[in-house]
Amino acid sequence: MPKLHISFIKGARTITPVLLGVVPFAMITGITAINTNVSPAIALFMSVTIFAGASQLAVLQLFHQNAAAAIIIYTALIINLRFMIYSLSIAPYFRKEPVSWKIILAYMMTDQSYALSMVHFMNEPDDDPKWFFLGASSLLWVVWQIATLSGLLLGSVIPPQLGLDFAIPLTFTAVLFKSINDKPAVIAVIVSATVAVISTNIPMNLGLPLAAIAGITAGALSETYFSSTEKR
Repeated sequence: MPKLHISFIKGARTITPVLLGVVPFAMITGITAINTNVSPAIALFMSVTIFAGASQLAVLQLFHQNAAAAIIIYTALIINLRFMIYSLSIAPYFRKEPVSWKIILAYMMTDQSYALSMVHFMNEPDDDPKWFFLGASSLLWVVWQIATLSGLLLGSVIPPQLGLDFAIPLTFTAVLFKSINDKPAVIAVIVSATVAVISTNIPMNLGLPLAAIAGITAGALSETYFSSTEKR
């Protein structure tokens, strides 16, 4: 079997455990669409084009509240600003790829595929990064769309008491702990979590990118510090 195909399969296998949390998360977006009177066609269009659960939920709520289009677009962009930060850190692995590949991988990126791929790239540098990333992202994309459609179809019969919303923090927590493998990572998580809590009430949802930037800065500085101390 060609090495590229092996990397694709490895990516799909790596993302599989996370899908247990992704399925109810995606179903929530479909159920929310039904509850906010968004047509199934529009909900599916959003699921394919946005492909980001947190943004989809925020957009659906704002749409239901008849918010201005500018507010809806701004909110989605702010929430998805983290993907620009992700892209900057993962870009070196794809620097030799053509623009067509970069566009596809950028569209397919999720929190889960990014975090698990970065860990894999550091531990398995010989694997083909683009095929691994595509394998992880493609499987998640397919499962997300199917689960969203299931939520749209079953939204009217699934009781709220079922509590599917537990899957949202569970999914991100599972990915987070898998990526914590050294002291700088621990410091980055603590700093970003602290800033996120403190900045909860900052207007225009700016607390999210602020927490991300603070965590990245703390992680980078601490990594530099620990590296310098080891050389002494």
